[in-house]
Amino acid sequence: MKTGTKLRRRNASRRGPLAVARAKVLEVTRSGLGSLFAAFFGAIAFFGVFMWLIERSRPDGMFSNAFDGIWWAVVTLATVGYGDKYPTSEFGRAAAMAFMVGGVILSALVSGTIASIFVERRIREGKGLQEVRLKGHTVVCGWNGNADSVLDGLEAEAPDVPVILVSGMEPERFDAIKAAHPGLDLRFVRGDHTQEAILRKASVQQSRFCLLLPDDSSGSGSANADERTILAALAIKSISREPAIRAAILKADSEPHLRRAEVDDVVLHGEFTGFLLSASSDGGGLPGAARELLSFSSPSRLRQHPMPASLVGTTFVEASDWFVRSGRGVLVGVLAKEKPVTLDDILSANSGAIDDFIKRKFAEASIDIGSDQQASGKARLAPAPDYVIGDTDVAFVIGGEGHDEP
Repeated sequence: MKTGTKLRRRNASRRGPLAVARAKVLEVTRSGLGSLFAAFFGAIAFFGVFMWLIERSRPDGMFSNAFDGIWWAVVTLATVGYGDKYPTSEFGRAAAMAFMVGGVILSALVSGTIASIFVERRIREGKGLQEVRLKGHTVVCGWNGNADSVLDGLEAEAPDVPVILVSGMEPERFDAIKAAHPGLDLRFVRGDHTQEAILRKASVQQSRFCLLLPDDSSGSGSANADERTILAALAIKSISREPAIRAAILKADSEPHLRRAEVDDVVLHGEFTGFLLSASSDGGGLPGAARELLSFSSPSRLRQHPMPASLVGTTFVEASDWFVRSGRGVLVGVLAKEKPVTLDDILSANSGAIDDFIKRKFAEASIDIGSDQQASGKARLAPAPDYVIGDTDVAFVIGGEGHDEP
């Protein structure tokens, strides 16, 4: 990674919390809540001290210090009515009456303003205009006629994980989509998912997965859907390299661009249609078998399973036998993940003067090879029987009871 790029990302991450805090301050300032709170606490302090000054010289007075006056003001304004302290002079009682009347009005203004802020926020959330602050969620960018199946899958596999839909659709359409998926914690951010500002509203930098779908909700149809998907992938990577990105495309020539953008998985629409239709024998059945493997409602669906630590170092045959005997499905392959190359892997094992000099120069330039790389994975279906299971491998299984690793 170039030093300038790394520094820009570091500065952007530093500006992030400051920008959020500044936005919150502006929101409070524009709502007038800050002025009301200042008047609220100012009235408590003023009348509390004022009551103490009036009552402190009376022999039967109950205000021996300024804190007694402030205590009385808080209790009075909160309408608690303890009655442990109260003014005895006529002037003090008159001041107390003025404070009570003004306090009721001031309390109503503060509570009304707070309620209006929450109501406005809920309205903005319903329209997709409010920033959604989440962590570890899934972001779905774009929408089309087949996108409901994506939400069906998310609802079936991880119903407890919040999902934020980023799209330019109308709020009424989102309400219908949300009603169709009652078991999913679905949120909405309205706007162009190729813009960084819109993606930040969806807290994409804190998300776990980003799913990019060919979008036809903007009114332009699917003519430039792949181009928008590529732009969205680049925008997400410019914000954060942490979330995994999975993209669906309509044209095969769009895949190299997404691969260069370091998208983790790319699915081409209709990629296997020709195979499923032409590879079927006279008896047919291949499309039905593929449907069973790829349907969330099928007990025989293809899924990933964490590789038990006890199987690391064993052969593929031994691991397959363990999966069948334990009832966790039929092992058909593994996702072999390779660790990113670091500077220590490049340099020699015996650290010498040249190696120390290289490490020092890389550190001075704030260059960390491998720090922004994620472990890449390669699917190995039906590997050789003597294939050795690695410590980073993930199992591909068919069927089974879906138990987690013991």
